[in-house]
Amino acid sequence: MVGFFIIVALLLVALFALYWRWRQRIEAEINEGVEVDWAHFQKHEPEFLGGMTKEQFRDVYARVHTPRFPGYALATVASFCAALPLSFALLAGGLMLADALGLTPQPASVANQLLIEDGQMRFLSNTPPEAALYYLEDLSGFYYFFGIIFIWLLIVAFYMRRYHARRPGYLRDEIIRARS
Repeated sequence: MVGFFIIVALLLVALFALYWRWRQRIEAEINEGVEVDWAHFQKHEPEFLGGMTKEQFRDVYARVHTPRFPGYALATVASFCAALPLSFALLAGGLMLADALGLTPQPASVANQLLIEDGQMRFLSNTPPEAALYYLEDLSGFYYFFGIIFIWLLIVAFYMRRYHARRPGYLRDEIIRARS
């Protein structure tokens, strides 16, 4: 299990390195675009940028034109990986609490209810009683599966809400908002 987390951590480091490299290229393109648009506004609409410095314009331009999805996708994947051990701990704790309170069926008692007088199971013929116990214990894996899916959906919902709440407007709208 530790080896798995080491591999995942190394993959995340590689993804962050690729993201950083991509981000550097985007910054170069943003700086180039700032020069072009700054010159255009200074030539054709200097009063529109009244009171705004080139650094302030660059910040507004970068906020509008920098792609945001790759950063959010990387943060979501990193959150998935970081939340996995905590998710398993919470699910195991919840199962232990439910067992202590008697809320979960015991596989042995359920397996005994599936048997006929002859010792044969109703839905699986020619199967010993121990197989029913193993079968019912395996069904508890669905609890973990759906628990992890639910936690991952919460993470995706968090980042989707944040992504759309922080969406910038058009360049003109953001310049007007920055000047006020």
